[in-house]
Amino acid sequence: MTVEQEVLAAERSRRDALVADDMAAFALLIADDVTHVHTTGIVQDKAALLGHAGGFLRFINIERHDLKVRVVGENLAVMTGGMTNTVARRGHDERVEVQAFVTQIWERRDGRWQSVNFHATRLSPPPES
Repeated sequence: MTVEQEVLAAERSRRDALVADDMAAFALLIADDVTHVHTTGIVQDKAALLGHAGGFLRFINIERHDLKVRVVGENLAVMTGGMTNTVARRGHDERVEVQAFVTQIWERRDGRWQSVNFHATRLSPPPES
């Protein structure tokens, strides 16, 4: 498996863990020193991110598209591409769809890929005609 394929597989696992509400699996995919920037501009460390993803939001679906992986070395890669999250606040039925462009830095640590940086920027809706 190439580094690109490994990183894409790690991203699939990250998405699967969030949708399955499996915070233990999600925690293994993010580094202890992660910096995670949400589309709202909120910046979180690992503890805050796990609390947010496991206690506030419920992920219904996560779609990624047009992913590009730039391999920087055998243990570092930068991933960019689109993301559409369908989420709901826990305890509420109203779903929200958020479209974003994401830049992620993945690093292989102790034999597994972990997200060390995640920065999502909300995409503006297209202008009405």
